Amino acid sequence: MPTADDPTTLSTARKRPTASERPTARERRPLEGGKTGELSSRIARRVAEAHAGQPLDRLLADDLPGNELTTLLLHCLRRRALRRSFADVLDHAERAAMTHASTADARRLHALDAAAFAAAAGFEAVDLAPIAPLGATACAGVEPNNVLATVRFAEVAADPTTGLALHAARRRRRARGGEPLRFCASQRVLRMQPTTHPGFTPHFRLFALVTAARSQGRGDDDACERRALLEHLLVWADLIRTLPHAGFRAAGLRVVLSDTSLVRASLGARGLDADALARRAKAHEPGSSEAALREALVDLPRAAADLVGAARSLGLGPEHVARAERWASEVGEPLSRARPEVEVVYDLARLQGLGYYAGPFVQLVVRRDDGLELPLGDGGALPWVGALLSNRRERMVATGVGSEMLVKLFDRSEGRAGEARPEGATP
Repeated sequence: MPTADDPTTLSTARKRPTASERPTARERRPLEGGKTGELSSRIARRVAEAHAGQPLDRLLADDLPGNELTTLLLHCLRRRALRRSFADVLDHAERAAMTHASTADARRLHALDAAAFAAAAGFEAVDLAPIAPLGATACAGVEPNNVLATVRFAEVAADPTTGLALHAARRRRRARGGEPLRFCASQRVLRMQPTTHPGFTPHFRLFALVTAARSQGRGDDDACERRALLEHLLVWADLIRTLPHAGFRAAGLRVVLSDTSLVRASLGARGLDADALARRAKAHEPGSSEAALREALVDLPRAAADLVGAARSLGLGPEHVARAERWASEVGEPLSRARPEVEVVYDLARLQGLGYYAGPFVQLVVRRDDGLELPLGDGGALPWVGALLSNRRERMVATGVGSEMLVKLFDRSEGRAGEARPEGATP
C-alpha cells in the first residue's frame, strides 16, 4: 500500500482506493499474531531446547504446562483460520454435520420446552452454559473422544446432567442447609459419535431434571435416591399426559425400573460377567443390548410386573429380595397409585447404563397414538455431586428425555410424526 511518506507515490496516496485495492481482512491481520505469536515463538524455542528428542504427542499431552499449550494451539489455529476463505468455510460446513442446523421446527421445540417446564414447576429452571470444564464428562465415565474439546481447556456440553451436577455442587458449597436442590434445564448438546439416520445431527436438545439431596446417614442413602426418583417420574408422567394438548401425538408412558445391584445379582446368578456384557451395550447403537443378551443366552425378566416375585424366582439372597421390596413399595407402587395411566414394569437384565449409574436407573418408553413405542428417556442415581464435594451423603438423581426426538417423531402439526421410525422402535 502506498503511504504519505513515499515521495514516489505521494500524488496517488490521497486517492480513494477502489474496492479491489482495499486490503482484505486477512491482510489487515498479520499471520504472525502480535503478542500471541511472540509468546508462541518463545515457548517453542524453550521447549525445543529442554525436551529435545521427546515424542511430540507425549510432550503436548503430558509435559507442557496448560497455559503454554493453550498459547501454542491458539496461535496455530489463528493462523489456520486467517488462511481460510469463505469457500473453505462453506466446504467445511457441507462436510461437518455438527455445523448443520437442526431439522426440528424451532417453534415446536419451544412448545415442548414450555410443556416440560410447566410439568417441572417444582424444579428451579436453569439456563446452562454451552460448555463445561475440560474433563467433566471424563470424570463422569464418558470417553473423551465422544465430546468436542476446545483449545481453552473446556468442552462443548454433551449432556445437561453434567452442567446441572456442577451447578448443584457450587450451590451446595454456598448453602448452609441441607435441603434438596431441584433443577431442570433444556439444553442443546453435541456428541461426536457418528449418526447416519436422515434428519438427525450430532447436536440435539435434551430436557433434564436433577435432584441433589443430602441423606441423613448411610441407612438413608438408597431411600433418599428413591424419593428423588419418584418425584422425577411424576414429572415425566405429567408431561406425557399434557403433550396431546400441545399438539404432540403422545398416547402413553411405560416406566421401566431397574437397579444396578439387582441386575448384577441376577446376571451373576446365571454365571455371567455383568461388566463384560454391559460394555457391549452402546447407547448410540440401538439393539446392541438385546444382541448381547441373546448371544449370552440370557433369559431374565425384562418387563416384570412383580419385582419381588421375580427376585425370589431367580434365587436372589435375602438382601436383594429386601431391596426389591423397598423398590416396589417406595417407587413402583406409589407411582402406580398416583398416575394409574402409567405402565410400571421392572427389568432385571438391563445392560445400557449398568456401568454408568449406581443404584436405581430407569427407562422412559413413550407410546405414540399409532402404537409406535420409543425409549426417549433415561436416568438414575449418580455419585457425581458426592464426588465433587467429597461427601458420600450427597446423593444425586438425574433423568432426561430427548425433547428434540419427541418433536421430530411426535409432532402432529406438520405430519413429522410419520416421517421416521428409528431402528429399535417397536410398532
